[in-house]
This record gives sequence, C-alpha cells and structure tokens, in this order.
Amino acid sequence: MKNRGTLFAEKDKAKADLIFNGIRLETGGANKKPKQADFVIRDDIDLPVRNAIPMWVLGMGW
Repeated sequence: MKNRGTLFAEKDKAKADLIFNGIRLETGGANKKPKQADFVIRDDIDLPVRNAIPMWVLGMGW
C-alpha cells in the first residue's frame, strides 16, 4: 500500500487504525466495529459486504 499512496497510522484510535489516501481503515476480526472508519478490513469473511473488505483482497495486490 505504501507504493500506491500515503499510509499513516491514525492518532485517534477511536476513529480508525490507518489512513490511506484520506480513507480511514479499521483492521480486525469478527467482532470489529467500524467506529468512524470508512472501511473495515476483516479476516473472517470471504466476500466484500457493504464497507467490510476481506483481508485476502489486500494480498491480491501484492
């Protein structure tokens, strides 16, 4: 992701974990809530649903 844009850690953990090109991302498992993030990257789903993205999708861009 660092080669595709700007990646930062969010200072306020109540909002998100990461910021990528101005998009707030939250990473986690089954019980992870989106907080104020735009997208949640989850490792327990197989297909994207609403604002939840499976973690394997990020690996496809590797």
